[in-house]
Amino acid sequence: MITMSSPDFILNADKALENLVWNSIKQEPKAAEIVSSQEQISFSSPKAAEAKKTKKLSIFLYNVTQETAARNAPTMTDASGKRIPQTLFILNYLFTPCTGNEETDHVLLEKTIQTLAANPVIAVADTENGAALNVKLDSLSLDDLSNLWTALGAPLRLSASVTVASAELELASEKQAPKTASVVPSAVPAENVTELYQAVQKTFTEQSDGWKKRNMFQKQWVFQDFKKVTDMSVEDMAAALNSLGDKLERHASTSQFVKPLNALAEFYEHQLTELKGMQKFSKKQRENVAMVTQWIKDVKALAAALSG
Repeated sequence: MITMSSPDFILNADKALENLVWNSIKQEPKAAEIVSSQEQISFSSPKAAEAKKTKKLSIFLYNVTQETAARNAPTMTDASGKRIPQTLFILNYLFTPCTGNEETDHVLLEKTIQTLAANPVIAVADTENGAALNVKLDSLSLDDLSNLWTALGAPLRLSASVTVASAELELASEKQAPKTASVVPSAVPAENVTELYQAVQKTFTEQSDGWKKRNMFQKQWVFQDFKKVTDMSVEDMAAALNSLGDKLERHASTSQFVKPLNALAEFYEHQLTELKGMQKFSKKQRENVAMVTQWIKDVKALAAALSG
């Protein structure tokens, strides 16, 4: 976990964000033409980064606040054995492209937003206990944005505000709803089609309901990513799974559902590839890998059962 008492907690968060964005940019030819090296990412304010000419993306920390909902979190023990209270934090960053060209600014910001939306939990390197951070795109009002840029001494410009917090906040706050991803479908026998279907349908329903509750940028990105991988919309997949349930109840033919199930398995494999592509794993991320692997097994077992 990262707390206010953790050494270099801001630096660790900075580097986690920088590595995440840079690893994504360098794999996208169009974005890599704009930002050709990690040194072109700056932690200076947008105004200062733009003045340097060599910087293309500003990741500027503009606010740090304490998470009051985590005051009842368990205490930690220091090297001497003394118990100390945890002080969990919230960091607010402003991601601003500084390419000097509106078109490339748009390309770079779009890639950045897609990357952040696709990685709501990221690992933190160089920490002893495999810490992780929650990353959330904010929807600041126009007044809030105007006030922020006024404080920065620059006119309002294209940017994205991002909140970063310790993943441990989920455990410390009673008000926060549990993540749907924490529900792991239990392993079920391949021959039991009904149980397989129930596991697959439950997982996808919880996932899609969670996607719909995300902010506009995250929801749009996930839905587009799903469509790109499966060639089906989220709504079409939900309808197919519901129809499959009806067919199973009536003991009707179900072979037409093998194709959408294979597409769903492909999307889960896509998610698994992204998880495994991270440089360092936290305990939570290892659990997520095991969970997604189970999803893939369930969907493929159901598809195989229907094919037979």
